[in-house]
Amino acid sequence: MRRFAFVIIAFVTAAAALQAQDAAKVLDTFRRNFAIASLDVKIQILQDAAAGTMAASMGPLFQQAVDFVIDNASLVPTDARFNQLAAIGAEQAGVVGYAPARYSLWKLFQVTPDSTTLAKAAFALGTVGAGDAEIISDFNRYIDAQDTLFASGKVPDNAVIAACFQAMGKLGDVSSFPVLFSAMNAGYSDAVATLAKNALLSIKGDFAGMLTGVIKDRPLSEKKQALQMALDSDKLTDDQKSQISEFALDISLHSSAADAASKGLLRDMRYQSAASIGARKYVHATSFMIEHLDMTIGEFDKGLVDRNHLLDAISNLGAMSSHEAAVRLTQYLVLINSYTEKGKAYDDQIVYAVLQNLGALADKVAFDDLMYTQYLTYSAGVKKAARAALDKLKW
Repeated sequence: MRRFAFVIIAFVTAAAALQAQDAAKVLDTFRRNFAIASLDVKIQILQDAAAGTMAASMGPLFQQAVDFVIDNASLVPTDARFNQLAAIGAEQAGVVGYAPARYSLWKLFQVTPDSTTLAKAAFALGTVGAGDAEIISDFNRYIDAQDTLFASGKVPDNAVIAACFQAMGKLGDVSSFPVLFSAMNAGYSDAVATLAKNALLSIKGDFAGMLTGVIKDRPLSEKKQALQMALDSDKLTDDQKSQISEFALDISLHSSAADAASKGLLRDMRYQSAASIGARKYVHATSFMIEHLDMTIGEFDKGLVDRNHLLDAISNLGAMSSHEAAVRLTQYLVLINSYTEKGKAYDDQIVYAVLQNLGALADKVAFDDLMYTQYLTYSAGVKKAARAALDKLKW
């Protein structure tokens, strides 16, 4: 029985060797014929090789066709057959997964603007370029350049852009995340933007970390969009969303802006991140929430924002449930009381908000000033709110 099994194995091995020899011989014949054939015959040879039973072994032939086009780059603009040849070679190199062709495929981007050829080359690179840092970097630079072109008012080739997005999604390298994020928000058609988003979401890795990277390093408009994506995502936990919001709040508090539009974007991101932190009662961000309140008070006093933003800043800080939050709101109450003593009326709704949040925090640090509030010339309603806050203090 063992002898029989050995004979079977030997037979299979010999058959495989013969098949490999046959494949190599057929490949050599195809390559030799391709080298001496006219353009029309070269195209026919490629089509026959792709349709044949030994197509899987024809990778070197498909690369040879691509290299032939590259070597004759000066003739490509004057003869459409070169693009046809390159398109078949590129597509089939991807079909058979012939990785050695990857650099030749990328060179096509410097040789021809033909939409079909470049789309097929890009799609093939999504398979044969896996794990190659140079190819991935080439894709990233190319898409960044296309975004810049698009921003200048010129319309890139959507078919090529779409194929690049699909390829980058298949390659799945984390370095492509910010590039795809930028492209997703560049203003392309909905269909193309969706492809960019799908490619971005297919990248494996620390999604929260990648979004944080966008908030840290990319332009201001993208920072805000990354925050929104994080808050909308079902891939992140509430704790992760809170951490990203804290990072965004830090960035928005400590970044400078040269023009009104940028200042508005920073302010919007600050409000959004603070609201997220407040909604999740993320106490770790208390120090930033205090800074946020300080900045919002200044903006309100200068007439830059309306009362609702200040009310939100007060309640979001009150949600921190920390001693530091109570100290800061108590200081704010002291300031408001000083205005009232001097006969300067302060917005009742803001006073109510401070009192209510001090009551919710229930920290005895506020005792003296809540007590004093009742002796000033506030309305009966404000004095009642001060009394209610006092009653909630914990001793």
